[in-house]
Parts: sequence; structure tokens; C-alpha cells
Amino acid sequence: MQTQTIRERLGKELLFFDGAMGTMLQQAGLPQGMLPEEWNLARPEVIRDIHRQYAQAGCQILKTNTFGANRLKFGERTETVIAAAVGLAKEAAGQSGRDDVWVAMDIGPTGKLLQPLGELSFEAAYDLFAEMAAAGERAGADCLLIETMSDTYELKAAVLAAKENSDLPVVATVVFDESHKMLTGASPEVVVAMLEGLRVDALGMNCGLGPKQMKPIFEKMAKLSSLPLVITPNAGLPRTENGKTVYDVDPEEFAADVEEIIRMGAWMAGGCCGTTPAHIKALTERC
Repeated sequence: MQTQTIRERLGKELLFFDGAMGTMLQQAGLPQGMLPEEWNLARPEVIRDIHRQYAQAGCQILKTNTFGANRLKFGERTETVIAAAVGLAKEAAGQSGRDDVWVAMDIGPTGKLLQPLGELSFEAAYDLFAEMAAAGERAGADCLLIETMSDTYELKAAVLAAKENSDLPVVATVVFDESHKMLTGASPEVVVAMLEGLRVDALGMNCGLGPKQMKPIFEKMAKLSSLPLVITPNAGLPRTENGKTVYDVDPEEFAADVEEIIRMGAWMAGGCCGTTPAHIKALTERC
């Protein structure tokens, strides 16, 4: 049993997230075009085993396989899919033999552009995120991780929905490109100001870039943020080889680069696309 919550430990000690789920599912044979969250119900043993591998690698926070588990994709089955995902992560945490493994309900973007750029209204996006957050809390998640956001308007909808429909800690991370901008143009400075104003528990960036490319962006955020900062990079920049997406940063290089960012002020670290249990093991052992 855990003696402290994530909120009590945030900003007081280094906490590690796990790595990519998609990379591992592809290796396990997830058919092209199939939604990864379907395997929470169809292949639960695979999901549970991936969580187990990450826990054995030393991570403390397992991300649920719920990135795209919203009503637009799953309709009336949404809560069933989320409950199964949280349950599988909690089982793996319980089987780890450690008392410092928590479960983060993973909330990704809707996949739709919000008005006026797209057709989805702010209110509709809020409702989608509210349903995910509430379902995650009911299923027993320890915190909510809003990640891979590329639009500050959608990010605001997600954070407000999470905070107003759940009592769990809220961690929010966004995607920047190599010009240090989000898809809709926001800078690191804007993101820090906005998320601090919305009173999240921790903030940072994930996906899009490898750790080397994230360093100068993180430096900007570290100068401004009074909240614990999060860094979960890809295993380098993706490239296509023989029709497959590959990542070139190996576990040791990944761990060394992320260590530099941790020394710049990150309190939470892990991996995104292309990272594996080997990357997380190297990171946790090194740091």
C-alpha cells in the first residue's frame, strides 16, 4: 500500500514515468489501423505485461492505455475501455512488489480541431475530457496526465474538465516543434503562464522531439515556472525506414540526455514515442 500520494511527493523527489505504449503494442502485433485501446478488452494480458515490464524497469508512474479513449472513438463503450485500462495498470502496480508505483490516467487530444480552426466546440471538447477524467477517477487512477496537446484552447478545455470533474492531481504536457512553438503558435512562456494560471500540479512537454531538441525549450520553461516540471521525450526524432517509423536514440544516450534536463530542474521524467523498458531502466538507474 502507498503511504503517500503523488501530490505529496511532487516537487520533493524525482518521479519517473514509464515509456511508450504504442511502440510496445506494435512489437506485440497490434494490427495496423486498430485502435490501441481496443486491446484493453481484447488482449488484456499484453497490456498488463507491458505495464509490468515498465514497473520492473524502475518507473513509478504507469500511464494507462487510454490516450484516445474518448466518446468520439468509443461511444457508449468509453467508460468500459477506461475502467479496463486503469484496472490493468493497477494490477501491474500491485504485482510490482513496490509501494511507490502509481497509475496515471492518460488523456490525449480529441483528434479534432476546435472552433474556429475546426468543427469541435470548446464545450463539446470539455464534455469529452470531463467524461474521461471522471471515469479515470472512478476506476481508481492516482492522477490525471493530459499529454501531447498542441493547441492551447484544447489544452484549456482538458485542464478545466479534469479539475472540475475530478479531485485527482493534474499533470499537463504539450508538444513543441523545433521552432519552440506549439501547432497553433504558443511559446513555452505562454504555456507556463497559462498552466500556472489554471493551477495544474505539474507541467512540461512530451513527444514531438528527442531530449537533445527539448533542452533549450525546457530551459525557457525552467526560468519561469514555479511548479514541478515534467519531461518525457521521444527516443530522438522519428524517421521512416522500409515503411516503418524508427527512432535512433538508444537507452544509454537517452538516459544521459534526460539526466542533463533533470539537472536543469525537472522533477518528473520518462519517455514517449520510441522509448522502451530498456530506455526507462537506463534512465532510472542513471538518475
